[in-house]
Amino acid sequence: MRNDRVYYRITFVSYIQIKKKVMGIQDLNKLFEIHREIKKIDTENKFNFVIDTDTKEGKTRIVIDEFGTWKKTPSLTEEQASEFRKKGFRQFVPDLIDFKNKLIIEYQEECKGRQGILRRRGKINKKGHDEFSDEDKDIFYELANFNQLKIWENTDVEEQRKEMKEFLEIFASKNNFKN
Repeated sequence: MRNDRVYYRITFVSYIQIKKKVMGIQDLNKLFEIHREIKKIDTENKFNFVIDTDTKEGKTRIVIDEFGTWKKTPSLTEEQASEFRKKGFRQFVPDLIDFKNKLIIEYQEECKGRQGILRRRGKINKKGHDEFSDEDKDIFYELANFNQLKIWENTDVEEQRKEMKEFLEIFASKNNFKN
């Protein structure tokens, strides 16, 4: 005879794990969609965005200190991450980043829009990077002179494309890109 309470608990935990995997796939699909849109806009290959695939590889991981010094740090052990923290660095794993041009694109799926709610409290999370409030991230990205675009989930797709195109065109014109 099975214990229904134990069976329910195991089933519920399995459901949560499956739901997290599906959400991860949906998030990745959106990031790849954004990347494809960048490629359509960037016909001259001026930009080289890397996608955070959430595989703990840390392809987009950077550490930034309070002076704006930043380093690309694809793979960090717990010990290395701890050492960086002791030196005043904080870890960030943006959704998309172009290291050379210092551009970051964040897809804001856990918010309620431009005038809505952003994450207010930071925490250390198990994804292998420090989890900060969106305001804290903005400050660190600005300290390191990264230009950032936030794409809001609840904004119309055409409006998202328009904003992304404007962001990339403004950056390209400010930096006199020539091929």
